[in-house]
Amino acid sequence: MKSVLVILNYNDGKNTCALAKKVKSFPSLSHILLVDNCSTDQSLSFMKSLEKGKIKVLSSPENGGYAKGNNLGIFYAIDHYHPDYIFVANPDIQVSQASFVKILQSMEAHPEYGILSCMVKKGYNVWNLPSFIGVIESLFLIWFNLDKRRIRKKLLSSSKDIEEVGVVEGSFFCIRTEAFKKIKGLDERTFLYGEEIILSKRLKKGGYKVGVLPHSFYEHFHSVSIRKTYGSKAKAFSHFYDSFVLYNREYLHTNKIQDFVFYIAYRLAYFERILYDWIMKKR
Repeated sequence: MKSVLVILNYNDGKNTCALAKKVKSFPSLSHILLVDNCSTDQSLSFMKSLEKGKIKVLSSPENGGYAKGNNLGIFYAIDHYHPDYIFVANPDIQVSQASFVKILQSMEAHPEYGILSCMVKKGYNVWNLPSFIGVIESLFLIWFNLDKRRIRKKLLSSSKDIEEVGVVEGSFFCIRTEAFKKIKGLDERTFLYGEEIILSKRLKKGGYKVGVLPHSFYEHFHSVSIRKTYGSKAKAFSHFYDSFVLYNREYLHTNKIQDFVFYIAYRLAYFERILYDWIMKKR
């Protein structure tokens, strides 16, 4: 087994470098690719200082978002290192060597899975692959989190080593190289939000399963990088609309009535996030 880790950075060089330093000694990783997504701070120079041994730094010519930045790193890894598996991680996670090994062993034993991840220690990183109603649900924080809480509770009580799921969060996962090549990567028409949903949709169409190891864990300090960039959930949420219009029309083939319903629901959900940000500031 040969595996590569891709970490996408935007103005979060400190966390990116800290993660790279932590995992560079892991024998399960042959190479670590740090991709700078056209940062406006000193991230690239911080990352370049680590470029030796198994660590390689790439610089994107533009900030094309999560999908485009990760595609740059993953396709570079495929072309230059020929890995069997590729791990994708946000800078704001922590994961052990044992979790890497468990995921790789499970991928080897279960070739039907295109993606595997483990459970996040706090919060939620697994949800259903949404139909149109599921998309409307995902707009609203309370509704969506209650559903993810129910799914998490069920998974944690599972006696199985692997559970098939709809979607795993893009903060940390492992994808099979042959599967990634077959589906031609992440959909670069997204910028932020929806990438992992479209990825799961493409994988399932290509005959692969998406799974999680319910008894292995990683830590995710949720949206640290996003908060640094946007400062609030409402500002970041502006990208949600374009990504899910794409998902609705291209992957769910919605009609004009459904598109209108989505627009109204999105406006209500945007107000919910404004209210959420206001409450958090008052705390």
